[in-house]
Amino acid sequence: MLLHYASLSWLHFVFAFILVGALAAEAFILRLPIDGRVARLLLRVDMFYGVSAVLLILAGISRVLWGEKGWEYYQVQPFFWAKIATFVVIALLSITPTRAFTRWVKAYNADAAFTPPEAEVKKVRRLVTIEVHLIALLLLFATLMARGIGQS
Repeated sequence: MLLHYASLSWLHFVFAFILVGALAAEAFILRLPIDGRVARLLLRVDMFYGVSAVLLILAGISRVLWGEKGWEYYQVQPFFWAKIATFVVIALLSITPTRAFTRWVKAYNADAAFTPPEAEVKKVRRLVTIEVHLIALLLLFATLMARGIGQS
């Protein structure tokens, strides 16, 4: 059983690190001048981000249902719910950058001279930066949750 619990934890961590890596890559790439090649790269990295988010959720659900602590532990843990709420906020914030990357690629495919408006690039960069900061908050909640802090 120990190997089972360890495997679920490992999967959860792997997908979390992929997600954080993809988000950090987006933040870095958004500092470059946006041309067609960069827009396509952003869209590819964003795909990794999205897929890792889905796999992270599935791994997390697996840990809650079949992991060591079980649903009884998590359902009364306030930092679990804070972590979930933060993840939902991050997911909602990520919609705008994904839509922008898709729109930029389509615009470049239609017109090689297209340049996204600087205000839009700044907005997307700001949203990605906020997501990165919220990941740090999510990690705090995860740490507190794992230690049982806040549980009555």
